[in-house]
Amino acid sequence: MKKIYAVILFFVWGLSSTCAAYELIGTEVLSKELTARHYTINPNLDAVIVVDRTIPTFEYHTYYSAGSADEEEGKQGRIHFLEHLISGTGSHDEIVSKNGGQKSAATSYHVTRFILRFPKDKFDLAVEIDSERYYSTVINEEVVEMEKKIVLTERSRRLANLTSRFVYSFSSLIYGKKNFISLGTEDFIKQLEPVGLKAYHENFLRRQKRLIVIIGDVDVGYVLTKLDVAYGNEQTPGALSSPQISKPRVLGKKFTITSRGLSVAKFRKSWYTPSLGHRDYAGLLILARILNKSSNSLRSYIVDSGLAKVFSIGLNHYRGFSLMTCAADLPHSTSSDAAHAIIRIELEKIKSISKDELNAACNEQLQSMYSAFYNRSSMASSFGQAFAHTNDPMLYPQLIKDIGSVSPEDIRRIIDQYMADDNSITLSLRLRQDTKTSK
Repeated sequence: MKKIYAVILFFVWGLSSTCAAYELIGTEVLSKELTARHYTINPNLDAVIVVDRTIPTFEYHTYYSAGSADEEEGKQGRIHFLEHLISGTGSHDEIVSKNGGQKSAATSYHVTRFILRFPKDKFDLAVEIDSERYYSTVINEEVVEMEKKIVLTERSRRLANLTSRFVYSFSSLIYGKKNFISLGTEDFIKQLEPVGLKAYHENFLRRQKRLIVIIGDVDVGYVLTKLDVAYGNEQTPGALSSPQISKPRVLGKKFTITSRGLSVAKFRKSWYTPSLGHRDYAGLLILARILNKSSNSLRSYIVDSGLAKVFSIGLNHYRGFSLMTCAADLPHSTSSDAAHAIIRIELEKIKSISKDELNAACNEQLQSMYSAFYNRSSMASSFGQAFAHTNDPMLYPQLIKDIGSVSPEDIRRIIDQYMADDNSITLSLRLRQDTKTSK
């Protein structure tokens, strides 16, 4: 690995000019102690650096602006497969462990991320591993066949989970894909081969815009120098533009699927709402918190009344949109219509929210967000998700500022504007009733 990295450095230095390629885009003050600095390293790569000397370690996250929902229908699974190959290149496990570090990786709908954690004196090693993954991921017959077994096992375990299968069915409606399975079908995984995976890595994944987030006990100048050496004059084709996600054609519709042997029914209702960066996103976050309170809320009413065994409400953002989602495990005796009726009643009640109730919800939301920003991994994830979904990693600090400006009038308007049945998708999973005819 050292030899490969030396060759890369020689090549990059040979192309570089006397001026550094990186440029400061902007800064955001997160707290008295923490400031986020946003740089562009090259046209395809940005970096966010946050110096935090409370612990003598650092996190090094790399985010690609592509995930399973960005793949063609029928060809899902290649990005996840490449995530396995990239993360497992060479003897990284042993090297990371010997140097007191940790590593992990994950693929979501619009993001593929790779995470390294090390003591503060191992920054050179982190850049070395990251650049080797980017330039020299090993994709040959041996590693592909070995990884197929691992991915197929992961797929089997995931699909054995009823909730996972139900969420995949819902994602099929959102993205207009007949068979949304982020890991790919079994047949598709089995037919993957090195030549096709190399081409997909080179022509698709490596051409996505990337963000490196570094948080911890680091020196900004040293970090920028190392990133500039590794990537500042990267000679690759321009970044691919992120595919536009069209508005679901099934808004306003309710769907039911059935299965045998269910111990509970499942219910999922999502309203199609604006994405992170929209002026209403802060208000939507507050509305989700109000609906999800432990008492005197939609969630507490449904659970305490026995209408649902499990009920949760949350707001999740994607590329170009977000979803306000109610998810429930229902007894078979609870109809979806009953859940719909209670949701509508509680939404109407919230329109009369007082300023004090709203302030309490805002304070709870801010406490949660500040807690996340004092967790390095959560902070890095916030930057990475915002970058992949909006191309602006600094939106979360701005969102914290926006929380304080939400008013009762905003909540009322948001409910009227977005929380209507004709702006939602509902999916129910019910017990199949087998009918037998007597002779």
